[in-house]
Amino acid sequence: MKSIRFGTDGIRGIYGKTLTEETAFRLGAALGKKGAVLIGRDNRPSSPSLARAVACGVAASGGTCRAVGVLTTPALYYLLTISSCAYAVMVTASHNPKEYNGLKVLTANGKPNEKEQRAIEQSAASVDCCPCEKFSFAEKPDLSPYVNFVKSKIGSLAGGRVVIDFAGGAASVFKGLFREMGAEVFAINAREDGRYINDNCGALFPEVCRKKVLLLGADLGISVDGDGDRIIAVTNRGEILDGDRILYLLACRMKQKGTLLKSSVAMTVMTNGGVLKSLSQNGIRPICTAVGDTAVAEAIKSEGLNLGGEQSGHVILADLLPTGDGLLVGAALLKSILEDGPLDKTPPPDVYPQVLLNVPVKDKNIVTDPALRDAAARVRDTIPDGRLLLRASGTENLVRIMVEHPDRDVAQKAAEKLQDVITVLNER
Repeated sequence: MKSIRFGTDGIRGIYGKTLTEETAFRLGAALGKKGAVLIGRDNRPSSPSLARAVACGVAASGGTCRAVGVLTTPALYYLLTISSCAYAVMVTASHNPKEYNGLKVLTANGKPNEKEQRAIEQSAASVDCCPCEKFSFAEKPDLSPYVNFVKSKIGSLAGGRVVIDFAGGAASVFKGLFREMGAEVFAINAREDGRYINDNCGALFPEVCRKKVLLLGADLGISVDGDGDRIIAVTNRGEILDGDRILYLLACRMKQKGTLLKSSVAMTVMTNGGVLKSLSQNGIRPICTAVGDTAVAEAIKSEGLNLGGEQSGHVILADLLPTGDGLLVGAALLKSILEDGPLDKTPPPDVYPQVLLNVPVKDKNIVTDPALRDAAARVRDTIPDGRLLLRASGTENLVRIMVEHPDRDVAQKAAEKLQDVITVLNER
């Protein structure tokens, strides 16, 4: 592999096929040219080898590194902000199954923007690879700074009862955090061996958490993903809250308290139209961004906001940390419940039906095909009261279709019509 390529959220692929130790070495070497690098990882089986390859690359280019072992992406980011390192690399494939892995690059300002990504790609392409078999590599876990940071920002959670689904991932190393803040915690899928990471659990499968919340009578359910930067929540009545609904609740409560800066919230083009309407009706201005938490973080910074996120569960409370953090946001939600009452005390937003389809393709660049663009325009004309979004996956050979309409059947038929077009074009 002669080059690396950033997707929507870092570099990602199937371990041993589209993502290898050579990829990790090249990235480490590109970053090591610019200074010290902090290295963290999730707990999936392939992560130790990839973390070692990153460190080998850093050393080969004359840089220094510090490896801190298993922790969440936001915890690694926090450690970066209090370190002297120029970059951090998180070895993780986030919400993807265990056969995937990835490399997330972080700077003190968050994830690198597109210009910075292209510069890293070009630097990595010029690297001469060398074997890492004899490279000495030792990890020194350091969890206490992040634990103390969350405690200082949230305070006591005494009296709260919470179910946390750790997705069998990196957040499992923090399973004692909420207990240390005084909450009664029911931990599920908190295995630290990584063999079942994201396997029918966590943020992609919130029904697992929902069942436990209703069974145990908890105040809140929290489902995070494999690297802990996403959250899907569950109310005490079993209502599942995606990122859009979490943002709506936080925005309304923060506005009521006078803490929502500029009465605005940054949200992506995937945000449900009903939620956008409800925010406006509550005097809150949604600011639209491209898909991805990087775009949201950039909008928060440029607009001077303190809240933003996306439907998938990346939620940024910028007064606490300028990146998505499932555990930190979950702690903030439980704190809000203890101070201001159950989440359903805030009137719910309108939510329009959305149909989401992922269509496997040989080449995801098919989204630029004029025939597909024309077909999408024709389908869009049939739903004047709805929305249609078409985009390539950032990590897989998939085309993602989103159709939103007040009538679910109309949305379903429109999405399937476009799916059929993609299937035919893909078989050419």
